Amino acid sequence: MDFSIEFSPQSEVDLRLIIEYYRKLNPSTAKRYYHGIMTHIDKLLLYPKMGRPVPEFIDIFYEKYRELIFETFRIIYRIENQSIKIIRIIDGRMLINQNILL
Repeated sequence: MDFSIEFSPQSEVDLRLIIEYYRKLNPSTAKRYYHGIMTHIDKLLLYPKMGRPVPEFIDIFYEKYRELIFETFRIIYRIENQSIKIIRIIDGRMLINQNILL
């Protein structure tokens, strides 16, 4: 089954803000984070269920939302038919709840 990847508008903003923040601190770190995040996302094309269910949502959405971890970032996504939708890219140190999905 061939999958495609879609970014939600919020996930695009998340990624842009992460890269802009780290670019000010250290451009090479920003570049490493960008490539690392995108490499993890690209792996979903071959292994869409490689991410774990999001622990905070397991009681409510069980396996609807999954996540990949890259360094301190959580890449939250869901699988819809043959599409992998990236919902959010957040700092793993943040506490999250269902509102983060809106």
